[in-house]
Amino acid sequence: MLGPTALATGAFVTVDIETTGCRPGTSSVIEIGAVRVEHGTITDSFTCLVSPNDTIPAPITHLTGITEEMVAGAPAIGESIAQFREFLRDAVLVAHNHRFDMSFLDYEAERQWGTPFARPILDTLTLARRLHPELPRHNLRDLALFYGAETVPTHRALPDALATAEVLIRMLPELESAGMTTAAQVARLCGIAEQSHLARKLPLATHVPDGPGIYLFRDAIGSVVFVGRAKSLRTQIRNHFYASDDPECPSAASEVVSISHYPLVSALDATLLEFRLMDRYVPAFNRNNQRQRRPVYLHVDTDSEYPSITVTRRRLRTGELMGPFGNEWAAKTLADMLSDYYGLRRCRLTAAECMRRDCPLRENKKCQASDAYAAGHKSYATTLATALSAFNGEGARFREVLRSMQEQSARAERFEDAARYRDAIRALDRTLGALGVVRRATGEGLSVILEGDSSDVAVIVLVRGWHLTTLRFRRQEVTTAEFRHRVETALSRARRHARRERAITPRRLRDMVVIDNYRQQHSPTVLVDSDGDPLDVDRVASAVRRLMRVPRKRHATA
Repeated sequence: MLGPTALATGAFVTVDIETTGCRPGTSSVIEIGAVRVEHGTITDSFTCLVSPNDTIPAPITHLTGITEEMVAGAPAIGESIAQFREFLRDAVLVAHNHRFDMSFLDYEAERQWGTPFARPILDTLTLARRLHPELPRHNLRDLALFYGAETVPTHRALPDALATAEVLIRMLPELESAGMTTAAQVARLCGIAEQSHLARKLPLATHVPDGPGIYLFRDAIGSVVFVGRAKSLRTQIRNHFYASDDPECPSAASEVVSISHYPLVSALDATLLEFRLMDRYVPAFNRNNQRQRRPVYLHVDTDSEYPSITVTRRRLRTGELMGPFGNEWAAKTLADMLSDYYGLRRCRLTAAECMRRDCPLRENKKCQASDAYAAGHKSYATTLATALSAFNGEGARFREVLRSMQEQSARAERFEDAARYRDAIRALDRTLGALGVVRRATGEGLSVILEGDSSDVAVIVLVRGWHLTTLRFRRQEVTTAEFRHRVETALSRARRHARRERAITPRRLRDMVVIDNYRQQHSPTVLVDSDGDPLDVDRVASAVRRLMRVPRKRHATA
């Protein structure tokens, strides 16, 4: 354990690396520089170039000055990391922005010896932010200038490690004056504690691929405690183990014992699968781990002489039903504002019952039933139709009315009224947005979204905008009879669902919103069933071949 290492007399090694990119395992280390500090004095240094597994990008060469010729005869990373480990011995590692440097060094150490570097690890970037929050910038160049370091950082490993060492040496008196005497105490100030417990779990992610997909954290009894989605699986998973380790506050990283992962080629496929897995396992450490409740509707009882706009979770078959909506607050807020602005009733009682009973809403002037009765049934019906037109193309007009009333209230310093109109505008936007999503989704009936590259493809089958199934294929599979059979089976199943009128469940509503938002932000290949262009296996197969650039002549005839 390195935690008890004394600040005044202990050994510390500042380290800096240069790389070809940002992702360990995908990008390569091309230079390692380190400086040893003992008793508050620089005593030794280490530097070596490293032969990379990939080419050095031009921007990296421009930034660092390291060229392909310079690393041509350099040792491989295995030999270089062993030399660095020998130089380190029992010292405490220090880096500026340790997450970057240690992500590469730990990864290579895990590959060589099955374990990351020992903790604690100190971070001069975090320390500078704690000690001098008044500084506008805390990058290494500005810190070296602030502390009067002799070495100027140059984006080369050894000069940057030297600058980090000089900054550390000048920080030591500040840390000691704050009452800190050991590396463990400084690590706690950094907010990363000792990280020992979490760092030991880094090897769980060493061999995880670095592409997009879904991952599951399982605890000691095999239960799923966290479901995550990532553009880079290995990088995202490893980030969990660089967080602070607080024994009194369990986290997904502290509880994980094993990791399952599912590489996926489609971002939409990954999003939909993430929600399905959270619904299935209800993991303890996912924020969105509550099962969806029933959708919300706005209902108008057209059998009543003086109907009101009410919020319900029941899919009523009588009267006029608007929805479904996913947000109960928005539905209630909008119903209240429409009733208030247009003078509509607030309850479902008949006119006779309403006038016979004492009504707190009417007494507090929150319900204008008396005025409605005085105006008569025909006038009320006209007013109600005007109110409901907000859902039938006149939403923009009503929004402008609300915005104007908000501005008038603010100018008159009636801030509570202004806040009500502001909330009503938000509720109107959410409600009309949900209606638009449902309208677009249900209007397509049967559709298919294709996403992939030259190696893999995801065939996402939708029915009225909700997700029925996803078929995933490798390149070599798209020319087989099995591909045609699976696609035909999925399309047949989708047609049976499309012919039946089905209620929009919470999961289906969520699917509609997720898919609609994705299509608004991306441009996937979308195939829609129509009378003029029916969606069959041949049309899907042709689109898949175009997407993956598979020559038609290779297609099997089975």
